[in-house]
Amino acid sequence: MLKIGVLGAYRGKSMIDVLMVYREAELVAICDKFQPALEKVKKQAENMGLNNISYYNNFEDFLKHDMDAVVLANYATEHATFAVKCLRAGMHVMSEVLPCETMAQAVELKEAV
Repeated sequence: MLKIGVLGAYRGKSMIDVLMVYREAELVAICDKFQPALEKVKKQAENMGLNNISYYNNFEDFLKHDMDAVVLANYATEHATFAVKCLRAGMHVMSEVLPCETMAQAVELKEAV
């Protein structure tokens, strides 16, 4: 079973909602620097009896969590930067939007893949 983390508790809310009920993968971690959004999804998970999800407000700590894949639902202008970090950490990446803003980001992302 894939262990998936979501970066972005606000923009990633729809993906979090799906993963909370999806039985073919496990939502293992959520990261957001905006604490109210993180608290909202934590409360939702607790109400659903999902107590095995870890919550982070720091990406570097989130990146160390044992997971197979990360859904990037953070600021669109930052997707390439975070995707490269996740790929280099050995994770699969799904970006909710086009990940690159510049050609330099595209080259760095391609090289990481």
